[in-house]
Amino acid sequence: MQTTAYFRNEVMVKRPYIKTEWIELALAAPIKREVQASDTRIRHWVWIEELSRYLRVVTLEDGTTVHNAFPDRRFTP
Repeated sequence: MQTTAYFRNEVMVKRPYIKTEWIELALAAPIKREVQASDTRIRHWVWIEELSRYLRVVTLEDGTTVHNAFPDRRFTP
């Protein structure tokens, strides 16, 4: 899995509970995917039973390099 320095040095430090398999699931089988209009990064959402929330994974424009990941409290499918 490709990641940005921001993801490795900031996101995973703040959210060490996020599992790699969750991110891989979001990229492989998201329930929703959309391109951010502001910077063309791509958002992927997946339901994570263990969190009882949706996880939002943000990738760069290539759709594979992970830049951010967090439980999204406001997302509704």
